[in-house]
Amino acid sequence: MTRSALSVVVAAAALSATLATAPPAFADTAPVKPYDPAVVRVSGRAELYLPPDQARVTVGFYNAGRTSAEATDLVGKRARALEAALRIVDAARVTIERSDTTVSPVMKAGGDRRPDRINGYEANTSVTVLVRDLAALPQTVEAAVNAAPDTFADIAFSIRDTQTARTKAREAAIKDAVDKARVYTEGAGFKLGRLLLVEEGGSNMYAQSGNRGIRMERAAMADSAPAVVAPPIAAEPQLYTAEVSVVYEVGAALAPK
Repeated sequence: MTRSALSVVVAAAALSATLATAPPAFADTAPVKPYDPAVVRVSGRAELYLPPDQARVTVGFYNAGRTSAEATDLVGKRARALEAALRIVDAARVTIERSDTTVSPVMKAGGDRRPDRINGYEANTSVTVLVRDLAALPQTVEAAVNAAPDTFADIAFSIRDTQTARTKAREAAIKDAVDKARVYTEGAGFKLGRLLLVEEGGSNMYAQSGNRGIRMERAAMADSAPAVVAPPIAAEPQLYTAEVSVVYEVGAALAPK
C-alpha cells in the first residue's frame, strides 16, 4: 500500500469514529426541567348539610264506579275535601301544587266464546301539597291523613333557594382547596405563589328525605275513626356537595425559623 493510500484509509476511519460518537444535529443538549416553576396541584371538596325551608306531602285517592264519570266524580270529591281542609290550615303557606287523575276500565274476562268486556272503571288521583312554611307541616299532615287517602308517600323536604345553597357549597370547596395548597407548600418550606388554574368538578344536591311515609290501614280510616294527630316531624337536612381543583406556583423559600 502506498503512503497516499494509507493516509486516505486513516482519514476515513477517523471520520467514521467522529460520526459514531457525535450527537444528532437536531438534538437539544440542554437539560429539561419538568416543573419550571414548581407547582402544587390539589383538589378541594365540600359537603354541607343545610336545613330545608319547605316540604311536599303527596297522597293518593282511589275510587271505582260503574262509569268513568262516576269514578272520577267520587275521587274528585275526596281530593276537593282535602283542598278545603288545607285552606283552613293556611292558604298562604299551604297550597295544592299538583293534582293528577287517571281513569282506566276494569275488564271482565269473557271466556272462550265471549270477548272481554268492561265491567266498570277505576280512578286514581295523586295530590301533591306544597308546604312553604315548615311550621305548618304538622297541621298539613293531619289534614292529609284525616282526608282518608289510600296512599301516603314520603314527605319530601327541600330548599327553596337552591342557587344560594350551591354557592355556599362552592365557597366551602374553594376554601378547602386553597387551605390544602397552602399547607402542602408551606409544609415543604416554600410560600404559596400565583394562582394558575381553577377547575370546577362535580356539584350535586342529595335530598335526605326518607322513611317519612305514614303507613295506614284502609279499615282504620273509616268515617267513624277519630281524627289523627301528627307526631313531631323533624326536618331532614339537605346535602350539597361541590368539588374544585386548583394549581398554584410554588413561591420563594420560607425564612428558616
